[in-house]
Amino acid sequence: MSANGLHNETHIPLAFDAGSHSIRFGFCNNSSPNSDIPSVVGGMLDGTESVGHTDRIKQCSTYYVNINSLCVPREGMELINIMDKGLIQDWDAFENLMNYAYSKCLFTDPKLHPVVFTESPLNTNKNREKLMELLFEKYNVPAMMICKNAAAAAFSCGIETGIVVDSGATHTTAIPVYEGYVITGAIVSSPMGGDFILKKCEKHFYENNIDVIPHYLIANKQRVKANETPIWSRKNTLPKVTNSWHNYMCKSVLEDFKHTVLEVTEFQYNDSLLSNLPTCHYEFPNGYNQEFGSERFKIPEFFFNPSNEGGNLTALSEVVHLCAAMCSDTITDELYANIIVTGGNSLIKGFPRRLHTEIASNLRNTSRVKLTAPINSSNRRFGAWIGGSLLATTAKFNHLWFRSSDYHENGTDEINHNYRFI
Repeated sequence: MSANGLHNETHIPLAFDAGSHSIRFGFCNNSSPNSDIPSVVGGMLDGTESVGHTDRIKQCSTYYVNINSLCVPREGMELINIMDKGLIQDWDAFENLMNYAYSKCLFTDPKLHPVVFTESPLNTNKNREKLMELLFEKYNVPAMMICKNAAAAAFSCGIETGIVVDSGATHTTAIPVYEGYVITGAIVSSPMGGDFILKKCEKHFYENNIDVIPHYLIANKQRVKANETPIWSRKNTLPKVTNSWHNYMCKSVLEDFKHTVLEVTEFQYNDSLLSNLPTCHYEFPNGYNQEFGSERFKIPEFFFNPSNEGGNLTALSEVVHLCAAMCSDTITDELYANIIVTGGNSLIKGFPRRLHTEIASNLRNTSRVKLTAPINSSNRRFGAWIGGSLLATTAKFNHLWFRSSDYHENGTDEINHNYRFI
């Protein structure tokens, strides 16, 4: 089966890249995803108790997808995260998101397009089979391909052997890739991700009496000088929203602060030196504003020096070293010469440069360290999606396509038993 043959039978392939923070999807002939929407959906509940989760209500009768719908305050709307540590957990919510993707974003019939899905290197056979059943049974896709998101990110940079450092919302993982295939036994992960940094931001605001008031609560505000008490009024016509929705709105403020203000220094944090650097002004939704100085460097420093505040977390440079040490000595030099940085946290200013410095300074042998972080922020953030779209349109990987006829003849066994994925 040739790649051209498959594409002549159908239409342009679609690529889906699902992460804990957002899900990216689009046509494979584009340079970036058509859409990047939250992996959280809003569910209006019918009041029945969940079988699998005794701590929350299940059986949603209506789902709300994408940021425009999620940001509307609705009484009784609970927010449900489809993903957990990179794995699909809530399949009902995921199915509703897929319906939205095809009908409201891609505006196409799923049976016309082959689909490539990226997956976590730690994905399970059960999850992979369930995805296959959904795509072939409900959406009637003509063919599908599965690829590891780390391998796809490396492929997007033209690299087949290296270490992919993926720093996302819930964790940061060092994943070794050898000739396009992930070495699963040498994957090293740390719980330090974007959510971890948001908690550090929240703690800093609490200790400095800075209120995080989400946009939806504010009716109007007055302009005040830096560090002055904000003058604002609260909306009084709001429905009774759930805690999960309110917390999500607060989290969006923290995320904006993180990407606007935080920065990583090239070398270890030094308060006396950093206090002399230019500050960064930031205004919160309620009008409170101030100049942020050395604290904007101190918060993300935790990625590289977690021991400064106690605990047993491992610095990201050590995570990379552990990953390399678990691989064969014969490929160690090649791994260090091809370190690829991807994920949302890599967009924090100075993050890739500092990671390179830390890895090189801690290296105890003569390996040459080369770190690749695409200058284009879209390429860095959407690396796995871009790589997946390239895989879907490259004839070399045509043997990885799994046709609808294969599924209906052999079921889900072949995709796992014969490893028709990378």
